[in-house]
Amino acid sequence: MVKKEEKYFQKFDKIVMYYDNGQEVLGTMLDSIFLRFDDFEHRVDFNHKEKRLFQVSDMFTYIDKYDYKYKNKMFFTKIEKYFFSFEEIRKILKELNKKRF
Repeated sequence: MVKKEEKYFQKFDKIVMYYDNGQEVLGTMLDSIFLRFDDFEHRVDFNHKEKRLFQVSDMFTYIDKYDYKYKNKMFFTKIEKYFFSFEEIRKILKELNKKRF
């Protein structure tokens, strides 16, 4: 049985992941998830214009991780609390959830 998320990705001719393996464990996890798709490409080197998009996606990952830890009453490190206040995270999540499919 194919999961809903997998069906979503199967609609694309090609999946390209821009990730510089800054967190090796995360890079390995992403590769293991997407390698099941025939036309998957993991790009580690990319230009600075594309890097802006990479930084935005990195911020979204941070926001989702923060939300997950909050909902599951998990410990936050100092660095995780450094960038945004709880109120800012809630406001960002509210706006993001309006735009998600």
